[in-house]
Amino acid sequence: MSNFKNSNLVRWVDDFLDKDSLESLQKLMLNISYSPATNPTKAHYGHEHQFSLDHFKNDPLLKKIKEEFLPYENLKPVEIRAHMRHNTEKLMPHRDAIGDKECFSFLLYVKGNSLLYNGTGLYGHNNQLNTYIGFVENRAIFFNAGKIFHTDLQSLGESSPRYSLNVFYE
Repeated sequence: MSNFKNSNLVRWVDDFLDKDSLESLQKLMLNISYSPATNPTKAHYGHEHQFSLDHFKNDPLLKKIKEEFLPYENLKPVEIRAHMRHNTEKLMPHRDAIGDKECFSFLLYVKGNSLLYNGTGLYGHNNQLNTYIGFVENRAIFFNAGKIFHTDLQSLGESSPRYSLNVFYE
């Protein structure tokens, strides 16, 4: 196993997609059906739509993720979801897993108000929330979501519904 897979890597890029690709994805995400999403403790945290991997098979998005974040790694996408969140109740720190395997997460902020608390919070080694990544449309974040506890920040202050695309890798 490489050091990459054991790392606490967090990286983000603004203006990830070109304007036309972002607008196309925004239109898609506003017109798909969503189901209530719950975490393993059955707490409701938003709504989601799970895409088949084939939906993005020939989409240049996966190639762009690979080029930008994974040029020397052989991680494979295993799940792709659209999320709509507006969790104003409480922080829900978690790590991501697909089945029983830890995973990396690509998170693209697709639609929402550019607000700090619409973003994502990351926890440090001391289990304290120590990094805030504010929400900006077309901001892409890639991190080791199986190792790093993270949460949406919407319950901490001014927020609005936010749409994001999540691609999970193993």
